[in-house]
Amino acid sequence: MDSILSLIGSIIIGSLLFLSVLTYQLDLKQHSFMHTNYLIVQSNASGIIDVLEEDFKDIGSGVTGSAFSVADVNDMVYYLDLDADGILDSVRYFLGGTNTAAGTPNPRDRILYRIENNQPLVDAALGVTDFKLKYYDENGNETTVLTDIKTIEVTLELESTLPYDEEYATFYWRKRITPQNLIL
Repeated sequence: MDSILSLIGSIIIGSLLFLSVLTYQLDLKQHSFMHTNYLIVQSNASGIIDVLEEDFKDIGSGVTGSAFSVADVNDMVYYLDLDADGILDSVRYFLGGTNTAAGTPNPRDRILYRIENNQPLVDAALGVTDFKLKYYDENGNETTVLTDIKTIEVTLELESTLPYDEEYATFYWRKRITPQNLIL
């Protein structure tokens, strides 16, 4: 009788140990996949942020009038002399619709476009779920007057294109950028 109880106890303890190891494996797999998704999103965000900061700091270089022709919430067209040749170039940033990234499983992601001098569309970023712009005058007041814009607030949100268990990795960034050429 004692050996039967020992056998049953061993089976129960072994089963609990097996379930613990199995649960640990599943948690490790989920954590590993989500961590990888977060790293991918952060890497994509880092690249986008570098391009935005580099582009926005030069807004208005070589421009004598207004540096902007469009300044909306999701769409901006500005002027600068990109290659210092004395010829003004235009750069446009805008967020495409949700159907622009239809090839990904994420229903909320879109493509952030960057267009130089009215050239064909160039995908600046994939996985962007939100891109908003606010414009401020020299006193820090929000403005829509193109000639009064001195500072741009950029809000960027990204999500992974692939989910794990219907959960997407997210990244959020907000920054105010004051191009030197606008405050001169």
